[in-house]
Amino acid sequence: MGLNMPARTVLFTAARKFDGKELRWITSGEYIQMSGRAGRRGKDDRGIVVLIIDERMSPTIAKEIVKGKADALNSSFKLTYNMVLNLLRVEGINPEFMLERSFYQFQHFSTIPALYEKLKNRKNIL
Repeated sequence: MGLNMPARTVLFTAARKFDGKELRWITSGEYIQMSGRAGRRGKDDRGIVVLIIDERMSPTIAKEIVKGKADALNSSFKLTYNMVLNLLRVEGINPEFMLERSFYQFQHFSTIPALYEKLKNRKNIL
């Protein structure tokens, strides 16, 4: 569960975290997630992120953290029989409409052109 607390400025006083095994540098995805809190929606046109860390960080690690890519976002949605039955039970909800607009469907629908291209290439080989 997260906490929605908008802030104009995000201040990092450390860039290491304990992951259950060892103390490690935060990943670029973690940095993006935390620094993305800077700037209040509807109030600020930008946010400020300040890194004040007391540890020695090499320029390479700093660049990886600050300029790295975000973590991949994948849907963990799993359709079950119970879910379908519950959706059918509720009046005013069209299960098909709802499922077609899920992030899972969006994510998998975007792979269709690549699958058609792969199919076309395989047909050409035959």
